[in-house]
Amino acid sequence: MTIRVDAVVLAGGKNSAEMQAATGVENRALVRLGDRTMLEYVIAALREASCIGRIFVVGDVPENTGYERLAPGATLVDNLFAGLRASEEAPRPPIQGGPERPVLAVTSDIPFLTAAAVEDFVGRAAATGADFCYPIIPIDVCLARFPQMRRTTLKVREGTFTGGNVMLLNPRIVIEHRGTILRAYAARKRPLQLGRMLGWGLLARIALAQAFRPGILSVPMLEAAVSRVLGCRATAVVTELAEIGTDVDKPEDVAAARALL
Repeated sequence: MTIRVDAVVLAGGKNSAEMQAATGVENRALVRLGDRTMLEYVIAALREASCIGRIFVVGDVPENTGYERLAPGATLVDNLFAGLRASEEAPRPPIQGGPERPVLAVTSDIPFLTAAAVEDFVGRAAATGADFCYPIIPIDVCLARFPQMRRTTLKVREGTFTGGNVMLLNPRIVIEHRGTILRAYAARKRPLQLGRMLGWGLLARIALAQAFRPGILSVPMLEAAVSRVLGCRATAVVTELAEIGTDVDKPEDVAAARALL
């Protein structure tokens, strides 16, 4: 039977001052591209995907019959946990699986998302059995599909990748490790704290791999480090569907996306 999961859409992100000036809106999810907002593009793809059950949207967005709206918290992680708790507490139709049913977390700023990309990632991620699944896309695939859009990359032994904007999570495990995840999120812009969590050796490998020798850093090394920090089994899922890794968060992205949609 095809796995069927709930989706949590993180729609609480605020635009930078530059983005607000270019788009006229504060909430990034409500930036209009053509006749739809970015959130509407994401919801349409999720509703079309056969693997998606209920949809929870966390953010200050309009009510809609296509999803259940949840009030946002102070941070992205707060919003994620609000969505995971809502999924866990809501009644579960039998078709949606057992107690370890995962949840798909999605950002609201990926307007190119398609049902096919959602189904591909959920299928690949669920097959790993991991608690935390994160997509990585070869950068050449992204540049071929969306040459106008620029992405942050990471060089590793297996190639050069960019990260996606979706995750498949085991909600029970993630909620149990809430404190650890909050500390990891807080450390993301604090090099000393991040070094203590990930290990200075790994940070050195990351820096050297980007500058000189990609071969000294591998995907399994990163998976092991993230698994150790988060206290659960984390894995990267390679996909060649660039739609899940092409977000719109800068004025130049908006201009490029409007030309494509």
